[in-house]
Amino acid sequence: MSKSITCWFLILTIFIGEESIEGRTISTSVNKAIIKTIKVGTDEIIDCYDIYRQPSLNHPLLRNHSIQMTPSSQPKGIKSDDFGTLQPAQIWHKYGSCPEKTVPIRRKGKNYNPTLLRKHNHPKLATYKTHVTSKSNDDPDIHEYATIEVYGHFLGAQAKINLWKPIIETSEISVSQIWITAGEDEIINTIEAGWQVNQDLYGDDHTRFFIYWTADGYNNTGCYNLACDGFVHTASNIGLGCQFSETSIFNGDQKDATFSIHKDQNSGHWWVQLQGIPVGYYPSSLFTKLSKTATGVTWGGEIVNLKSKGRHTSTQMGNGHFPSEGGLKTSSYFHWVQVVDENNMAKDPKHVEISTTNPHCYDLKIDNHRHDTNGYGFYYGGPGYNDKCQ
Repeated sequence: MSKSITCWFLILTIFIGEESIEGRTISTSVNKAIIKTIKVGTDEIIDCYDIYRQPSLNHPLLRNHSIQMTPSSQPKGIKSDDFGTLQPAQIWHKYGSCPEKTVPIRRKGKNYNPTLLRKHNHPKLATYKTHVTSKSNDDPDIHEYATIEVYGHFLGAQAKINLWKPIIETSEISVSQIWITAGEDEIINTIEAGWQVNQDLYGDDHTRFFIYWTADGYNNTGCYNLACDGFVHTASNIGLGCQFSETSIFNGDQKDATFSIHKDQNSGHWWVQLQGIPVGYYPSSLFTKLSKTATGVTWGGEIVNLKSKGRHTSTQMGNGHFPSEGGLKTSSYFHWVQVVDENNMAKDPKHVEISTTNPHCYDLKIDNHRHDTNGYGFYYGGPGYNDKCQ
């Protein structure tokens, strides 16, 4: 056999022996880390990875990393009844479960587009990138927001967010989330968590749990979910990028979930939790500015407006209704909005700044009437295109 034929034979063998996992192509040898595979309907696969052999541990900074299985402590002042109505249910649970000491990783879909990994901007960051002119999802000018923001020194934040299935136009997104940030401009560090509808990323219009991070202003580091190495997954029952099993009904049952991010007092890792369940963490070593404390926290909604029809998009934020339309059961909400201060105490945010890109398209209103039952909160969202939003 000639050298050229041998070379092509080896390449073909390697190609056949590879499978696609969300954001990565893994070899047969790595597949040995998969303990169990769960087929979810006809279009989705969940692989249960040995927790000690999960792909994120291949990150250069994590080669000798010792996994922290649970946070050493929880922020003080967070009540157990702050958690939402889900426990927490994701569609894949109907088809199976991952064993202990394994973590569920969603296999990437057929239409996976790796160029989408870093197409998420922070509201403040968008104001600094005015030099971007192309109308791709990289352009911060096409991102619109309805958010509240606070600044100081924080060890975390949380919020109970009700879940919806907004209608989105092709290749656009609708997001409801928390941003934890430090630094500014091109060196901004962020950790983000919440829910989103993102057809290009997931191949459908379902409402999914997501996380995101960057250590350099969304330029060369970071990604959604587990699409790149970094996040250390610890929960066997919660999948990143996976669909919630229920969403809220307009003027009917409300389904919500509590999302939180907090810095561990001992290890310094940034833990992400859903419904009070530790999902995993971003090691402090991944970051430059977030290695100590966050200096800003943002809560609220975001959409991408591509103006593909020559007008403002009709992609919905939240459930597509304005806060002024009635509040609870009518508008989308954030309840139990809290920051975690430097003493690891959860508190209501102070000196809040409201930021809306265009209130005629998407708006936000602080809820001043239900603090005793729902904590600090707000209603937000809107339909996009209308008579006043062109």
